[in-house]
Amino acid sequence: MANDSASNAAETTKEQIDLGVYRKLVKQFVDMRRYTTALFWAEKVAVLGGYEARDIYYLAQCMFLLGEFHRAAHTIQHYKLAKTSLPCFNLLLESLYAAKEYNEAASIIQAVDVETMTTSLINQPVDAASGCFQETNSCFGGEENNRNELLASIYLIKGKVFEALDNRGMAMDLYVQALHKSVYCFEALEALVQHEMLMAWEEFELMHHLPLAAQSSETDAKFILKLYESRLKKYYELISARDTEEISPIVNPDVLKCIKEFTSRVQQTTCSTEPKPDKPDKPDKPEKPSSAKKPLTPSQYMSPAQKVLEDLKAPTFSLQTSLSRASSMVDSTQRSLCEASQRRSSGDNEVDTLIPLSECLMRVQRSTDLMASEAEKCFYDCDYKQCLKILNELLKVDPFHNSALTIQISCLVENGDFNRLFYVAHKLVDRYPDKAISWYAVGCYYDMIGKSDPARRYLSKAISLDRLYGPAWLAYGHSFANENEHEQAMAAYFKATQLMRGCHLPLLYIGVECGLTKNLELAEKFFLQAMTIAPMDVYVLHELGVIKYEYEYYDGAATIFQCTVDIIRQRAKANNEEISARWEPLFINLGHACRKIQKYEDALYNFQYALLLKPQTATTYTSIGFIRALLGDLDQAIEYFHKSLALNRDCIVTSTILKNCIEDLMDDSSTIDEICSKAMRDVTESISATSQRVLNADKLNGIKMNLKFEEEEEFGSNSNSDSNMVVEMSFDT
Repeated sequence: MANDSASNAAETTKEQIDLGVYRKLVKQFVDMRRYTTALFWAEKVAVLGGYEARDIYYLAQCMFLLGEFHRAAHTIQHYKLAKTSLPCFNLLLESLYAAKEYNEAASIIQAVDVETMTTSLINQPVDAASGCFQETNSCFGGEENNRNELLASIYLIKGKVFEALDNRGMAMDLYVQALHKSVYCFEALEALVQHEMLMAWEEFELMHHLPLAAQSSETDAKFILKLYESRLKKYYELISARDTEEISPIVNPDVLKCIKEFTSRVQQTTCSTEPKPDKPDKPDKPEKPSSAKKPLTPSQYMSPAQKVLEDLKAPTFSLQTSLSRASSMVDSTQRSLCEASQRRSSGDNEVDTLIPLSECLMRVQRSTDLMASEAEKCFYDCDYKQCLKILNELLKVDPFHNSALTIQISCLVENGDFNRLFYVAHKLVDRYPDKAISWYAVGCYYDMIGKSDPARRYLSKAISLDRLYGPAWLAYGHSFANENEHEQAMAAYFKATQLMRGCHLPLLYIGVECGLTKNLELAEKFFLQAMTIAPMDVYVLHELGVIKYEYEYYDGAATIFQCTVDIIRQRAKANNEEISARWEPLFINLGHACRKIQKYEDALYNFQYALLLKPQTATTYTSIGFIRALLGDLDQAIEYFHKSLALNRDCIVTSTILKNCIEDLMDDSSTIDEICSKAMRDVTESISATSQRVLNADKLNGIKMNLKFEEEEEFGSNSNSDSNMVVEMSFDT
């Protein structure tokens, strides 16, 4: 028995377990999405391997994939790997962010110096056989070949954490650094662009300073720029950088001069922040100590709208500072960048995987992301027909493309197609009830059909699911604005302004609400601020024209309105379609501005064109009648006033003007003479025609008339008695 036990012990010591096989098995189960099985074997590998960093990483990753975020974070923290392993630190932040433990994640970010870990990682020896860094606690498995992407991922998740904590300035800085760590980190660019964090010029500046040459080949750089530029803003035209020869035909020099004047006024308003004294001639009297008051801080006497403007003047983010910081960090990791680029370029490239750049750029046009970008450009150009055409092709391939669905919902709202919108919203709620875009579509549908209460309820639900979803905040404000609840609407727009720093729409809507409340000065400031973001946006130009009209600066209003009309006409011509009826108010406003500067023929033309866009409009008939009256054509004026009153009989303005026109027409002696002569002619013609008919009737019906007369004489007495009887009976009763 002793010999048998000794032999068994000897055999047991000779038998060995290969942990490498089980580690590969864990990765294989993860790839097959068998996360529970992978977790079981990962835990056994971690125990057998002495709790190495790589094994703990894959163990925590299996927990993360199963949705057990707190458990994954606790596992990494228990083995104290946050400060010694970049992958574990990245996974720890991912787990805490997914568990919505933002404050704890922020404290860990402050406690861990990633750059120190990166420096120690760069100084590791390189395996000459494989060309990869040797495995240590800081980097392991296949992560060493993706070190730049790993650093970019860390900065990306840092930015997400600070954005969740409403520290958007820090978040933007971290996103820029993530994009510099790896130009392939698309999520960082998407966060900056999709959340409207950057101005248009900042986006172009960021593209110009990307370290493409250090991290990719020249051909790859062209391809990456093509893809990334398709994600930038679609409604911006850089006016200051354009020469006279480069000016588009839709923008005449007068309009360009007017726009530049508005832009310069914005800069002047930002500088003039000190209030002027009311009476500078009189010296200030010394105040008594008892009456001295503590000066108010700006936040104590500013309105919310003024505070938003002040925040825009002093931004919390500087792109130049972020680019400088990112460049310095790139220099410190230059070895990593160069070697990563060399590995990509010197890899085993098969012939079948090599595609010419021209063919590649042609093929990529079929990408759903590029199709969505093209549809967005058509949407901002007001080409809704082409936009829907592109979206229909895209959604056949990917019916739940998030960006495409957002554009489709906006397009359906613009076209008033509430039946299609109901179908889209119903489908989204069935498939994705936990996504903000689903309830955003439902809220837009109810807002379109005029039910504001359910619209607000569903839009509020969309905001609660994703409070960074800017379109939901804008629609939420619209639901209040439709019922003239200006304060609630502006509060929603203010929040949208904070979330969508690089978008002009919140500023535009705030300006509209200020104009409706007759705060013209503040409205103009918001319009000018919106104009610095989107100088050629037709809606901003139109609202600026309205403000100029309210200020009684009619020449400037007419110029801006005419510029807007020229842009719309050019776009409609380029799209090969007619001008939409939604622009009827623009032509009405242009007509009134021309009337104020006594260009009556131009005003009449614009009013008539507005009537073509939207026929049977009472106010348009009144406007045309008023212009006819000013031109001295009272007959046509009265005719148009009657048409207007036929559509809206309660219009006091039309009735008053019609009365004045009739009185003016009657006071004219020539008009009286013409009416009298015409009446005399009509009477003479009527008498002659009547006498002629009587003579002809006597000749033809003389016998019949005589017979009738004899019958009347014969029965005259009976008829009189009958009438007397009726009278007597009536008296008796």
